[in-house]
Amino acid sequence: IVSTVSVGKGAPSTSKQYLSTGRIRTSNTETDTIFDASTGRVAVVNHKKKEYYEFTREEMAASLQQFEAQMQAAGPMMEKMMGGAMGEVTVQKAGKSRKVAGYDCDEYTVAMGESLRYDICEAPGLQPPTQYYDALKSPFAAMGPVARRFDKVFDEMKKIKGFPVAMNSSVKVMMVRSELRSEATEITKGPIPASVFEIPAGYKKKDSP
Repeated sequence: IVSTVSVGKGAPSTSKQYLSTGRIRTSNTETDTIFDASTGRVAVVNHKKKEYYEFTREEMAASLQQFEAQMQAAGPMMEKMMGGAMGEVTVQKAGKSRKVAGYDCDEYTVAMGESLRYDICEAPGLQPPTQYYDALKSPFAAMGPVARRFDKVFDEMKKIKGFPVAMNSSVKVMMVRSELRSEATEITKGPIPASVFEIPAGYKKKDSP
């Protein structure tokens, strides 16, 4: 899946996602995430620094529980700095449909208060692997207490039928709001070379944060 991605007011860039039944590779403007469903292992690759780190789904879940406990212990001031109390995630269907990369999609808004908002267009004619949203969570695992918020939001997205061919996000952390827009421009089905899911040669492994 080839998409056009814009961060804030920056110039658009191109990203790619490769989805198979056992492995998933997603990219954004800074990193690639490689997810192996058979082992539960996640690799986060930084091409600029030519390095990567790895962790498992179990390690990520344990870290998120630890972060949540730290937030509760720190009190309301820390919660406010991180975007306010972590409330429930709301999902609203906009009632609008459009076509993206040749696929019909339905628009939804998935939000947690004012701190996290995702406007997505889900294509029911495309069904992602069940591990797709776990792969989306992975880059946020190193963000400390904020990571739990993304965890809850992506869990709700998982319940909507279809693949998000367009996704606009607005995230507020530490009083700073960031925005990202992504829309698929080309979707191709067919065999994926095994090399796509390998760490590039010469990249240095570092400790997971």
